[in-house]
Amino acid sequence: MINFKSTLLNATLAVIAAIPLATAGLFTSSGSAQAYTGSFNYSTSDRNFSDEPTLSTLSKNFVNFVPNPGAILLTDRTGDFVSDSRGFIKSFQTNPFISPSEFIDVGALDGIKLLSLTSIAPAIFASGNAGIDITLNFEGLFNDGSKATGHFVFVTQNTAAKTTYDNGGTISGSFTGLAVTSVPEPAALLGLGAVGAVMAMSRRRKSFAQ
Repeated sequence: MINFKSTLLNATLAVIAAIPLATAGLFTSSGSAQAYTGSFNYSTSDRNFSDEPTLSTLSKNFVNFVPNPGAILLTDRTGDFVSDSRGFIKSFQTNPFISPSEFIDVGALDGIKLLSLTSIAPAIFASGNAGIDITLNFEGLFNDGSKATGHFVFVTQNTAAKTTYDNGGTISGSFTGLAVTSVPEPAALLGLGAVGAVMAMSRRRKSFAQ
């Protein structure tokens, strides 16, 4: 019985010794693919005099901001974006959509935290308090490989905005809101699972040793 316990204990120790190496590889891969975590928003209710892009035009073919790029104040910042109070938003083409399309430079106009769009959903139209709200949901990629999702909102006084949009026309309005969240990679969750496995095997080893 003692020999059986000793053999099993040695095998368990060998497995435990191997798992941290694999886990380290998982965390390294995850870290390189997902450097940025956190979120930030923009809302016209938080605007100050230095915010620039108040007017915009959009159609099925493009989204234009004036000026381009335009500085905006970022609020509700979390994670790696806490110190980034400004963003610089850029116009982009939607038809044909070219992925990735540069969208917003976070922090400074230097390309360090540049978020580019990788996909964008069709515009959603809804009646709002100030006119017709037009929302576009998107997925994106920071230049370090971090993934992100979010949406931005325009408001127009054009009551026939959806008809204009569907017929290929151009809509003029105000850029009123933006929300961006960095998305954790599945590999990071897998790494946490591997750590849990190591802890469970460690507890099992102690029980066999008793």
